[in-house]
Amino acid sequence: MLLSKHHPVPRILLVEDSEDTRELSRITLESQACEVAAVSTAEAALGLLRAGERYDLVFTDVCLGGVSGLEAAHLIQEYQPGLPVLVTSGLQPAEVLPRLTASMRFLPKPYTMTELLDAIRDTLQPPLAA
Repeated sequence: MLLSKHHPVPRILLVEDSEDTRELSRITLESQACEVAAVSTAEAALGLLRAGERYDLVFTDVCLGGVSGLEAAHLIQEYQPGLPVLVTSGLQPAEVLPRLTASMRFLPKPYTMTELLDAIRDTLQPPLAA
């Protein structure tokens, strides 16, 4: 099943420090015809991007050891403007939403795999023309 007509095989960079959550998310996304690079730190994700890897979307947790997912999201958008970023967290939305840019989306934890796929699909959709 394709997530998007615009991204027939979307490449997703998954940044999650919980091994169980990372693996479940990776398996779910791969079952939907996505290529997934799964890493446990923001530093590893930034390293992949700096090495020239290209992705259609970054999906990151906020609370990571070292550089936070929010810090990484902002650095990613500076480095690759236009790269969609989906941020997830168990923190209250009021703590996270004010720190997002207009091009970032938020998925609160806990989420179901259906909610994850819907959020990925929505994030990959091109913005509507004004």
